[in-house]
Amino acid sequence: MDSRTRVLTALRHEEPDRIPIDVGSTPNTAFHVFVYRDLRRVLNLPEKPIRIFDFGQQLAEVEKELLDYFHADIININRTLEPCAPYPSIWRYRTRDGRVVEISDREWKVWVHRNGAVIEIPKAMDIIEEEDGGYVAYVGGDAIGRMPKDGYYFWGLDRYGEERPPLAEVKTVDDIEKFNWEYHRVSSNYVDVLRRRAEYLHRNTEYALIFTVAGSLHEWGQGLRGWSRWLSDLRIRKPLAEAMLDHMMDVLRYNVERYVDALNGYVHIIGFSDDFGTEEGPQISVQTFREFYKHRYEELFNIVKRRSKMYIYLHSCGSIYPLIKEFIDVGVDILNPVQISARGMDPVVLKRDFGEQIVFWGGGVDTQHILPFAKEEEVIEHVKKLIEIFKPGGGYIYAPVHNIQPNTPPQNIIAIYTTAYKYGKYTVR
Repeated sequence: MDSRTRVLTALRHEEPDRIPIDVGSTPNTAFHVFVYRDLRRVLNLPEKPIRIFDFGQQLAEVEKELLDYFHADIININRTLEPCAPYPSIWRYRTRDGRVVEISDREWKVWVHRNGAVIEIPKAMDIIEEEDGGYVAYVGGDAIGRMPKDGYYFWGLDRYGEERPPLAEVKTVDDIEKFNWEYHRVSSNYVDVLRRRAEYLHRNTEYALIFTVAGSLHEWGQGLRGWSRWLSDLRIRKPLAEAMLDHMMDVLRYNVERYVDALNGYVHIIGFSDDFGTEEGPQISVQTFREFYKHRYEELFNIVKRRSKMYIYLHSCGSIYPLIKEFIDVGVDILNPVQISARGMDPVVLKRDFGEQIVFWGGGVDTQHILPFAKEEEVIEHVKKLIEIFKPGGGYIYAPVHNIQPNTPPQNIIAIYTTAYKYGKYTVR
């Protein structure tokens, strides 16, 4: 069974020959560049620059040799390394003052982090070390992110170089109207590049293809207003929240229609990302979800369902058990990252209650408490147990719970994927 058939079989809630494996195909299932460097060294691979595919999270693009080594079944259409399309991929960066910057990666250059990591970044980007030892990244003179001296990630910045949301100070609906929402509409060039890459990869590889991220609502509101302000808006400034959500929907409706029309027939999974959870429970009540988000997501996902055969992937971290039925109702096919360490996210209960209705993509190893700290044999037993819970009846894609972070032992990383491959096989009937 080839990778594409394997993934599509699992997505239909049928049992393929083995559990499909995701190795870094999304911004939620990947490797931080530092741990990826260490992984290559343990595998005795030659030293070489590591290419970044998600700049803010500092995620490494996985090379073909490691995709093969770990038996990966899925790739993102906007990847740049082999097997890549003969077209540039384009990165879209949202600046903190509300603009969107697009970078084509036709040309790359090397940036050396102070810890010695040799990283490939787009030639259009400049990274400057500050007096305090931190780094600031610029594109076209605009600061788009800052990494503190001892940090691992680049946090977004506004035009003044300060970490503050662009709509933090708005007071009225009229203030919302003045914001330039048009910046967030995707360009024709971006969509055309996606289409050409998707067509090439569909014809020239056997991987299942995913495109992420198509958009968010709650998370975008938090980014524009700030977390506490946005949560307050949903309770005590409802007209303001509704006005913002209406504008967000205008943008997302426009973008999703263009993504779907361009990628239909080539891409198998379209990914959305909207974090609704904390470690202890949902950020909002089910009633608040129904009031502000449910009908809007139903509209967006209906665009996908009406115009294509793509499966809808939703990334939502944390303790979200009360919201899973709501996600299913609006058309979500796949849930990621399945944060099994959060309250109420017992994998046995999740599989029992929702395993026939939604595909679990993730939950394959606890990346907070087990993967970085446990012994290799403990990691193996942990993964085996989770596989036995999630794999019956299909409907499962193996991946860790979110990205693998720095200081994770490479031997443990190797163990999770080799264990998934070895113990993820289904009994031939």
